[in-house]
Amino acid sequence: MSTRDVIQTYMDKMNSGDFPGAFRMFASDGAYTIIGDTPVSGTYVGPDQITSELVPLLEKRFIAPPVVTCTEIIAEGDRGVALGHGEGPAKFGQYRQRNYAFVFRIADGKVAELIEFMDPNQLSANCFGQTLSEVVPA
Repeated sequence: MSTRDVIQTYMDKMNSGDFPGAFRMFASDGAYTIIGDTPVSGTYVGPDQITSELVPLLEKRFIAPPVVTCTEIIAEGDRGVALGHGEGPAKFGQYRQRNYAFVFRIADGKVAELIEFMDPNQLSANCFGQTLSEVVPA
């Protein structure tokens, strides 16, 4: 399967709400990094850690799984980017990501690396009830 095909399959699973199926596409040492300083930001390694540590944190915060829509895939060699947007009902309001960028590295038909770029404030505010604190000059 080509890099583009693996990414398309992953994004199709995300769009249909099959998050466990998407996470099973990770290599045993595949790294999933969520940017920012949210309660779920960090790197999760392998499908087992993703499903045992990340998924339960998010399941408690979403009323229903968010719908993640892929609008474009750019792929070259073993690297690719999926652009899109997403939204869904969350514990503290409607979660809306107007711009997602998922940066992939694919190896042997598996996700070896994925970095999720999004607005961490949306995640913090609508899923965890956290708001930005006032900026204090240094």
